[in-house]
Amino acid sequence: MKKIFFLSLLIPALLASQKNITGTVFDINGKTLPGVIVSVEGNNEKTLTTENGFFSIATKDSGDLLFSKDGYSSQSVPFEESTYTLNISLSVIKKIIDDEKRTNSLRNVSTVSGLDFVEIIANRIAGAKIKVDFNGNKNISLRGRQSFKTNSDAVIWEINGMIYNAPPPMDISQIRYLEVLRDMASTNKYGSLGGAGVIILKTEVTEKEYQSSRNLWNAPPPLTDEERKALKAEKKAKRLAKKAKKNKN
Repeated sequence: MKKIFFLSLLIPALLASQKNITGTVFDINGKTLPGVIVSVEGNNEKTLTTENGFFSIATKDSGDLLFSKDGYSSQSVPFEESTYTLNISLSVIKKIIDDEKRTNSLRNVSTVSGLDFVEIIANRIAGAKIKVDFNGNKNISLRGRQSFKTNSDAVIWEINGMIYNAPPPMDISQIRYLEVLRDMASTNKYGSLGGAGVIILKTEVTEKEYQSSRNLWNAPPPLTDEERKALKAEKKAKRLAKKAKKNKN
């Protein structure tokens, strides 16, 4: 009888130490977000937001609520004894390099819809620029060249050992190897013709060539200026968050 009496006193005390926090989760456009995981950091308490973005969760007097959903940036929100309602906004995660650009090769032309042969090659070479002559023909020039022994600043092309002054017509899906020679590396081998740089393409390669660090076709394209700035901002935000968490502790 004493044990039953003790439990009857203990249960109300435990219930009194907990409370419910309710609220709604939105995206940055003010639209409610269903399926957001709402959890209490440090224990197993969690719930999902409803179709209207609403949630209700039992918590202790103080702590942190974590809001997470695939495709959105997670957010940790502290709550105290006086916190009973929270309205949260989650932002869509911006990928630095999208999945399309992470593929090892662009063998499927549909993945680069709207881009022609020269543009596809240029997008895989850091510092490359597209030049268009009076007849509308395109070629590539390389930033940072140091040799001016040629009258043109457009590259020459080596396709399976054959030299071309302009990009020859070929199927983009055939390419397995892309290498760029700049400055002295190109002039030493090709003389004055290679003064503006050389783009080497191969359609048939060995496994060693395909995996070579010189093969730009088997590597992610270089970051754009916008992507580089976004990556720098992301790293800075992580440093500040880590520093703030350390100071809090």
